[in-house]
Amino acid sequence: MTLPVLLWVAVILYYSVNLPWYDDFDPFPDFLRQWINDEALSDRLKLLFQPNNEHRMVIGKLVTLSYYWVTGHLNFTFLHIAGACFTLGTLYIFWISFSKSKINWWYFLPVPFLLFQLQYHLVFLWAICSLQHQPVVFFICLSMFLLSRERFAWAVLAAICATYAMSNGIFVWPAGVVILVLRSNYKQLGIWFAAGALAVGFYFYGLSAQGNESSIAFFVKYPHLSVLGFFAFLGGLFDFFPEKTIVVRSTLPVIMGFLVMIWIVIWLYRQLVPWLQATFNWPKRSVSSSNAEISADRKSLDSFLLGILTFLLVNALIIGLLRPRFGFFVMIVSNYKMYPALFLTVAYLTFINATSRKLIQKRVFKFALIVSIAIWGISIYSYLPVISERNKYLTVNGYNQEHNAFGLGHVPFSKGAAYVDTLMKQMVSWSVFKYPDAPQTLADNIGRIQNPMPQQKGITVTERDSILYINDPESKFSLNRNHGQYAFVRDAEQLYFFKMAPHKYSGRNIFRQYDKGSDTEIPLTALKPGSYDLGIINIENGKSEGGLLRKITIP
Repeated sequence: MTLPVLLWVAVILYYSVNLPWYDDFDPFPDFLRQWINDEALSDRLKLLFQPNNEHRMVIGKLVTLSYYWVTGHLNFTFLHIAGACFTLGTLYIFWISFSKSKINWWYFLPVPFLLFQLQYHLVFLWAICSLQHQPVVFFICLSMFLLSRERFAWAVLAAICATYAMSNGIFVWPAGVVILVLRSNYKQLGIWFAAGALAVGFYFYGLSAQGNESSIAFFVKYPHLSVLGFFAFLGGLFDFFPEKTIVVRSTLPVIMGFLVMIWIVIWLYRQLVPWLQATFNWPKRSVSSSNAEISADRKSLDSFLLGILTFLLVNALIIGLLRPRFGFFVMIVSNYKMYPALFLTVAYLTFINATSRKLIQKRVFKFALIVSIAIWGISIYSYLPVISERNKYLTVNGYNQEHNAFGLGHVPFSKGAAYVDTLMKQMVSWSVFKYPDAPQTLADNIGRIQNPMPQQKGITVTERDSILYINDPESKFSLNRNHGQYAFVRDAEQLYFFKMAPHKYSGRNIFRQYDKGSDTEIPLTALKPGSYDLGIINIENGKSEGGLLRKITIP
């Protein structure tokens, strides 16, 4: 069980880059800047609860503050690690709930293979997602575990924490309602409703609609996309081809999401029947003896899984309704993949817990283990190259941000780029943040390049619509974070980096992502006026080689 966990942790430690990206600036460096400047307690409380887009990231901000109070710094790799600790906590909650059910412990083995795979790399390697999705999943699982063990007050507290981890944390409240209704505990249900109304009401106080009203009009026009999106979202772990077209990518997730939902509907009906019989004496037939003999601990496991499943289904319904207008790819985007991992985990455990027949349990376990290891293995093969490329892209764009005022997610010379440049320079001047050193070593190597690139290398440069297209047909892809190929543009004062992206594979092997060769695009509008040298540098095994390609002039 430790194998997928250790590999997952190793990937985070090896490929994490201490840099913000795109949406990270508002909840982390800008939040810290305002926190340092606004010393009044009321102002600081407002900052903690201040929305970031459509989320109130109170948990993520408290984690950021904790590190700042101890070290005086902002470190994005620490934020990645902190987010990962929440997912490790989620695994522990599942294990505790499962172990108390007295089911053979080895039947738990598929769970870590499903939870700790690489498809949701944008969750654990992007700070804002790391401290949104992972805490919300942890606190929802914790709340449902506490409810299933009848620790009501602590469950309410955990639900409040889930609510203020990110926006979909509010779905913890309908999840708890289902558990309490089926338990017929209406006194606690009333308290749960009151606590949820206060928590959700305050959450939405002063929060804008973020354009979600247009999603309703889109749904009316294209309802089928929401239906397909619902199943694609739940079956997202079967997205094995991240670089293929959306039709190829989404077909298997839609099919598998639908098939798993067949079992989920059957299981939900089984959970509902005892309550219907006890409350309305319908249906007339009595609960089977096998159900009557289920232990209290296994019933608690059912309640725990039922709460998480309710959250997942409500979350999938809302995502299916609100997100298709951005493009169907959003249904299987990397930073949503944690939820289908949780969905398959819950679906498997419900089946194992639903039957006491040893032969069926054993066969389902074997099948689930094969599927989970296959998903885990394919995720390594398909997504580790994507993770490696993102690491290199962020690293060199950290240099561009530090020296050229763009690179970490905003259009050069735009208002957003100016805001980020001012903010990050202030963080650096206060010694709160320090850019990584690796790009400077690369810049020093580029400074020693004076000779033209040999023509036999076959590298071509073309210009179209104010964009330079550079193509190297011979470069090779590497998972090593210190290996890479980069185009550069330099003069006596400026140096710009542009990551060379490996060519996408277009052959018959549907699992292969990249082919031989690499290319990049350089928008001339991103460069200041002047005359520059254009060149390429290749880093491999601690050695660098490269050359100049041509002169370019920006009027």
